Amino acid sequence: MSLNLTIDQGNSAAKVALWDGDRLIDQIVEPTITCAHIKRFLSPYGRPANAMFCSVSAKESRLTDIIAKYADNVSRLTNSTPLPIAIDYRTPCTLGTDRIAAAVGAWASFAGRPLLVVDAGTAVTYDAVTADGHFIGGNIAPGMRMRLDALHRYTARLPQVEVPRNIDYDTFLGFDTPSAMILGAVYGIVGALSYYRANLPEGTHTVLTGGWAGEISKLIDFEATVDPELVSRGLNRIITYNEHK
Repeated sequence: MSLNLTIDQGNSAAKVALWDGDRLIDQIVEPTITCAHIKRFLSPYGRPANAMFCSVSAKESRLTDIIAKYADNVSRLTNSTPLPIAIDYRTPCTLGTDRIAAAVGAWASFAGRPLLVVDAGTAVTYDAVTADGHFIGGNIAPGMRMRLDALHRYTARLPQVEVPRNIDYDTFLGFDTPSAMILGAVYGIVGALSYYRANLPEGTHTVLTGGWAGEISKLIDFEATVDPELVSRGLNRIITYNEHK
C-alpha cells in the first residue's frame, strides 16, 4: 500500500494523520510536533510515500525538516499548489492554507453541491464553495476562547470565564454573568452560521470542523456534516490530485 502522511499545524495543536488512499488509518493530536512523535506514530506502518502539511504558525521550515526524515516526498501546501478546486479569492496569496485544505476536504466528500465550510476553532472561518468547485470567499471571526477573553479584557467588570467542556442548553438566555457570556459567545457563532447559510444558494450543504463543530451542530436548525478530519482529508486529497495529474 502507498501511504500518505498529512499534518495540520493549527494555532493550539497539530493533527497528524496517515492515509491509505481515501481511508484514514490512524491519527494523533499533539501540542507540537517533534521527530519522536513522527517516528513513534509511523513505527507500526512504515515509511509513507508522500507527506503534505499546512501551518498557521511560523515554524514551517522546522516542520519540513522533521517530516523529511520520515517520508519520501514532502510538500507544504501553499497558495500556488495545484488544487482540485479553483480559488476565486481576490488575494489568494493571503488565503490561509488551512482554509484551502478544509474547502478541498469538503469538496472531496460533497463534489457537485454548493458548500458552506465552517472551521470552528481558535478563530471561526465561514467559506463558500460553489457547486462547480470554485472557492468564492468567506469570513473570519473570533472563536469561543477569543470572544470570552475579549469580553473580560475590554470591559471593566466582566470576569474571566473559562470555556466549559459542556454547555447547558436548557435556555438560550444566561441566568448569571458567566452563563450570559458563554451563551452569548456560542449563540453569536450559531447566529452567524445561520445567517451565512440563509444567504447562500438553496441546497447548500454545511460542513463543520474544528474543536467546537460538535457543539455548534447541536444548535443549528438545518442539516450539517461534522468532519473532525476535514483539513487532513483535504491535504490527502491534494496529494492524490497531484499524483494523478
